[in-house]
Amino acid sequence: MRGRSELGVAALLGALAAVVAVDAANIRHTAVSTGVMGPQVVPFLIAAGLALCAIALTVNVLRGGHGHPEEGEDIDLTTGAHWPTLLGLGALILAAAFTMEPLGFVITSAILFYGSTLLLGSRHYVWGLLIGIALAVATFYGFVLGLGIPLPAGLLTGIL
Repeated sequence: MRGRSELGVAALLGALAAVVAVDAANIRHTAVSTGVMGPQVVPFLIAAGLALCAIALTVNVLRGGHGHPEEGEDIDLTTGAHWPTLLGLGALILAAAFTMEPLGFVITSAILFYGSTLLLGSRHYVWGLLIGIALAVATFYGFVLGLGIPLPAGLLTGIL
């Protein structure tokens, strides 16, 4: 079994196919959803596609096929991960999850973007902050006005 780690991916695809198929089987028909196809058709097609991919990948791996490692153009793949950056990004995402409601989407997203740019090596401090704020405000209004999905305004309630 050495060198056949792709079988784990095939098993994951098969398990995902089973979960989707079971969930699709439990979809109830309502008066609104009655029609020619019904609400179960597309999930069953997705489950079948996932199962076919799992089978094809399993057959390919058992016949000796394997994926090739990625080649980097401008990075050295022999070096390890830079853990301070990864842990910092993880901490930023975790902090964003806990501050979304009290601070609001715009402030949290701007801090998340700005902190990410700094952790990833940007030295354009003012531009990073301005772009973060602009992206956060544009995304907020895109969701709220464009899609009708309410996002928490937090500290900026009444201003946005």
